[in-house]
Amino acid sequence: MLTASTASSSLPFRILYRYIYESDIQHVLDRFSPESYNSSGLLLFKEQEKAVRFKVLAVYYVCDPVSRHWVSLGRRARTFFLEGFVSRVNENNAVTSYKIVRVEMRKSSLNYLNLDMYSSETGKWVEHSLFCPNPITLVKRGGGPISFNGILHWFVYSHGMVAFDPYEDLKSKSCRLIRFPADRDVQSEVMHDGLYRLCDGCQGKLRFFEVATDPYSRYCFSMWDMKDYEKGEWCSEFKVTRSDLSSSDPELKSWLGKATFLPLSFHPFDLDIVYLRCVELACVVSYSIRNRRLDVACRPTGVVDDLSWRVVVPFVITRWPTSVPIPPVPKKKVVTPKDETPTGRLTFMF
Repeated sequence: MLTASTASSSLPFRILYRYIYESDIQHVLDRFSPESYNSSGLLLFKEQEKAVRFKVLAVYYVCDPVSRHWVSLGRRARTFFLEGFVSRVNENNAVTSYKIVRVEMRKSSLNYLNLDMYSSETGKWVEHSLFCPNPITLVKRGGGPISFNGILHWFVYSHGMVAFDPYEDLKSKSCRLIRFPADRDVQSEVMHDGLYRLCDGCQGKLRFFEVATDPYSRYCFSMWDMKDYEKGEWCSEFKVTRSDLSSSDPELKSWLGKATFLPLSFHPFDLDIVYLRCVELACVVSYSIRNRRLDVACRPTGVVDDLSWRVVVPFVITRWPTSVPIPPVPKKKVVTPKDETPTGRLTFMF
C-alpha cells in the first residue's frame, strides 16, 4: 500500500493504492488503526469471489476502521462494475445515509446507462436504466467514477464524463454528459487511454490536469478548472514548460528535462499541490503550482510499475469514529439459489 501524508493540513490523509489483498479483513483495518494513523472514518471493501480476500472498491462492506463497525451489503451478480459511493451528512457532519452505484459495462455504444444501486435507507439493491443524450461507451480501465459535490462521474470515450446524482437523477430518469476541455491533447488521450491526464474534484473545484507524454513537447504540465458546471465550461489555468520546473532534490533536479511523469492525485486540502509518479526514479513527487517546484513526497515500497491515477485514491478520514448507518433488515422469505438479495445484516469487528 502506498501512503503519503503532509503537515500542511490539520487533517492527515493518505494516497491509497486501491487494490489491497489480505487473507483477513482485520489486517486491512489494522493499517488504519489510531495507533498508526491518528484519524478515523468510513472504509469501503469488496469481497473477492472464491477467495478470502478484499479489494478496496467501495462495495459490499462499509466499515469504520477505528471502531471496527462494519455493515455487509450482500452479494450481487458480476455484470455490473465501476462502483461509486456517495453519502449525506447532517449539520453535525455525521453520515445519515449512503448509496452505492454499480454501472453495467457494455462493449457497444448505447443511449442509456444501466445501474444497480444500493440504498442504506431501504437496505435493498435496485436496478435502473437512465436515458443519455448521446450514445456512450464507458471506459473500462480507469473509468471511475469520481465523486464531485455528491455527483458520480464515469469516464466515457469521445465525450468526457457521464454524470449521475444518485439522490436526484432518478426522478428525471436521465443522466448528463460533460465534455473534457476542448484544447487538451486529444491525440495523447486516445493513444495512451487517458493515462497522462487526471480529472477529479478538489476543495469544491473540478479540475483537469494533463502531463505531456514527450519530454520535448512545448508544455509539460497543463491544467483547467471547471468554471460553470451546469454549462460544462472549462477555463485554462496554466501551461508550464520543462524549463519552468525546479527542485531542491539533486537527483530529481537532474531528471527534470527528461523524466516521465504520471499524474496520481490532487492534494485533498491544498489547491496548490498535485502528486505525480516519477517513472525513472520510482518515487512519488509533489508539484507546487504556485512555485513550479517538484519535491520527492515518498518512495513507496514494493512494485510501482502500474502506479497511476487509475489505481490510487486520496483517502481522508476525520479524527472521530464515524457511525455507519444501519440499513433496515428485509423481511424473511424463501431464498432460491439464484436469489441474490442482500441480508442487510450488521457485524462488529474488534
